[in-house]
Amino acid sequence: MSVANWDTHLVRAKVPTYVHSLIRRQRLLDALDNAMNSPVSNATTVALLCAPAGSGKTMLLADWVEATGPGQAAPSIAWLTVEDCDNSRVALRAATAAALENSTSERVRDALRHTPPPASDRFPGALAEALGALGEPIWMVFDDSHLLHDPEALDELGNFLRWSPANLRIILAGRFEPPIALHRLRLEGRVRDFSAGELAFTEDEATVLFAEHDLALDAPDIARIHASTQGWAAGLRLAAITLAQHPAPAAMIADFGGNSRVVADYLVNEVLDVLAGDQREFVVETSIPDAFNAELAEQLTGKSNAHNQIDALERASFLIERVPGSTGWYRYHPLLREYLRAEVGRRGRRAVADLELTAAAWFEAEDDSVTALEHTLHSGDGPALVSLLDQCGLRMVLGGGGDAVTDALTLAPPAVRNDPSMRLLRAATELARGNDAAASSSLGAVNQFHDQSIQHTVLEDSLRLQASIRTGGIEDALDALQADPVGTTGNPELDSFALLQAGMAELYLDRLDPARRHLEAALATADTTNLPVVTLQTLAALTAVSCYQGRISEMADLAGRAETFGRAHELTDDLYFSVAQMFGAVGHYLRVDTAAMDPLTVDSVPLLTECPDPAIARAATCYGAVFEFETTDDRHALVKTIRDHAGPEGSRPIPPGATALIAPSIQRAFLQVGETGWAGEVAKYTAAELGARGEVNVLGAMMSLHSRKADLARRELAPVLSGDTHCTSAVTQIRAWLMEATIAHARHETVSARAALAEAMSIAEPEEILRPFHDGGEPVRELLNHHHGRLGSLDAFAARARSVIPHGPRQAAGLLTARESELLLELPSWHTAEQIAADLFVSVNTVKTHLRGIYRKLDVRTRRDAIAEARARGLL
Repeated sequence: MSVANWDTHLVRAKVPTYVHSLIRRQRLLDALDNAMNSPVSNATTVALLCAPAGSGKTMLLADWVEATGPGQAAPSIAWLTVEDCDNSRVALRAATAAALENSTSERVRDALRHTPPPASDRFPGALAEALGALGEPIWMVFDDSHLLHDPEALDELGNFLRWSPANLRIILAGRFEPPIALHRLRLEGRVRDFSAGELAFTEDEATVLFAEHDLALDAPDIARIHASTQGWAAGLRLAAITLAQHPAPAAMIADFGGNSRVVADYLVNEVLDVLAGDQREFVVETSIPDAFNAELAEQLTGKSNAHNQIDALERASFLIERVPGSTGWYRYHPLLREYLRAEVGRRGRRAVADLELTAAAWFEAEDDSVTALEHTLHSGDGPALVSLLDQCGLRMVLGGGGDAVTDALTLAPPAVRNDPSMRLLRAATELARGNDAAASSSLGAVNQFHDQSIQHTVLEDSLRLQASIRTGGIEDALDALQADPVGTTGNPELDSFALLQAGMAELYLDRLDPARRHLEAALATADTTNLPVVTLQTLAALTAVSCYQGRISEMADLAGRAETFGRAHELTDDLYFSVAQMFGAVGHYLRVDTAAMDPLTVDSVPLLTECPDPAIARAATCYGAVFEFETTDDRHALVKTIRDHAGPEGSRPIPPGATALIAPSIQRAFLQVGETGWAGEVAKYTAAELGARGEVNVLGAMMSLHSRKADLARRELAPVLSGDTHCTSAVTQIRAWLMEATIAHARHETVSARAALAEAMSIAEPEEILRPFHDGGEPVRELLNHHHGRLGSLDAFAARARSVIPHGPRQAAGLLTARESELLLELPSWHTAEQIAADLFVSVNTVKTHLRGIYRKLDVRTRRDAIAEARARGLL
């Protein structure tokens, strides 16, 4: 067989082991044994054990060799401990031959007697041929292989791996992998890596290790030690030694770290003392951040050789690792970094501050304000902290990082906390958290200061306006903000925030056109400034504006855009992501598209009902209940939920548009279950929230129609239909014209009925608003049937409107007598028997007789149940 046809199979194992627990020892030995005994045809297996100081590579290999033991099937084992004098081609050949000659097999020694001397060019081939001819398994260990640095020696080692016979297994152990060409073998899939995480101590193995030192620690203590050592065997061993010497080990765990005497001594003697002076300086100064890359390292050290330093540390298997998922980023072992940080501290406060501020400046330039803030806080430089927060604090709050700002301000010295700009920032964070009282306190303290910049004035007025939306006084706060240069301060974060607050205020004041202008400007500014949270909130607010204006297609587009944007920027947990989803559900509700509405309702309403803003939670509860009303099995329970949340008492207001849109549906739900009194209250609290708006007239007209007072209903509708009374929602206008049309139809006023119906449909058709037709029930169906084919271009939409009107059950037809049916219509009024008798011009006894007949035929016992059953059977 030609030597050139032989293959090599590599197994690379980084084993950070200094001391073994019994189960850990067995696990590692099994891993090596499986690798070395893998049934690979015509292939040499090479294991690479590369680990830092304190890993105990030699002990692991010795245990493994010992575990292999003598026997008929046992391999022959040769061991070479590499020394610096082996750094030449001939020297390495000679050392390899000597190790094989000293192996445990006489046959191996005999085979090598006939090979040419190491200086001969024929030596490598002859050695491979002689070993291969034996046919028996041979394992050879190259310990301390990292000491090889001579190019010829490394080339010789690489050739030896590539051309060795299939019966030879080779182990390379060292602090780092020798720089030999193995990439082709790896690309061919012939390298198997054991990750450091796989071979580090697990928590269970650490528990056994501590038990071997007579330490009985509970699971949380084990977890804390394991986290600080990252399973590093030397660190766990040092922890065991430290804790075993203390009378109360558990009490010492919190103090165990890089500054512990035994750990510090080990790190200095075994890890740091082997470094050259410039390397030690490098690791000390780069320990300031949690992680660093070469560019940051050069800023911290003031030198331009960071790449070389990092490469050297990695090659030496120093306690440094690459940060998973972050290319080019590195971090030190936690115990080592803790010691290094203490060494920086011994240089003095100014030295620490300089390094912390250098790191802060670098992170701020990289738009990592949170990390920059941490380093600035650690520097102890108050003016620098104020300057940084003044520059990026609002952006952090608007970006969802308000907690980091709050923490920094809490830990900052009093001079920082009392700075006017910092008080404003504190107010912003508290408002973002929904803590209105704390925000008001911070804003109140700002009044003590008068020398503010234009930007600080705009921020203060914007925050006061934001607070007023929740606590009242919106109009005055908006007037104050509009006296400022809103949107033109030159600070894009502040401009977008101020425009957003102005738009939200106009929305709550039902001034929808200016609300749209402010919000669109805020959206444009937030987009260009890369403020995803503000963009999402602005999209949700614009969705609400479109909804209240009856622009349902536009609302659906905006809701979809907000949802897509929120998912793309991982903001699905944001409050306004759910707000946008709920408005998407409102659009489908108005179009009677239950299949599309239900998923959005399920996703959004439960989250919104639990949100800290009581106004949003109240509105979401009512909307969710209305969405569910048509399909629930317990309408009484649902309307009770609505009644508990629909009134304005004791809660912050919601936008007028939200009340206007939902109030008629709430009233209808109350009437459907026979709660006439509750239905009457809807108009009262709607008037309290909206004032003299068309919605109040329409709600009153609905109650009049329910009481069969059509003339009164028409008088209430008249100012709405003439335009004298403004409707907050376009949907209300549709309802008003439909009510007028059904009254006219019932009175055989055909021309007036058709004209009113056409008005309703001309408003509804462009946006496909079908809900008022659905809610109108059988009277609207009869109206549409009567005018079928007479509505011109609206006929197609009339067919769609007719299709969404639910059909009442027909099985109850003929169940009640004419007098019983007449009496049944009076039941939802909750008038007494005497009042009904007077209205129908019959005796009280006659009313009671017919009432008993209704109860018997409907199989109910109470008036409330009779109303509900009649609704279910289509009799009401």
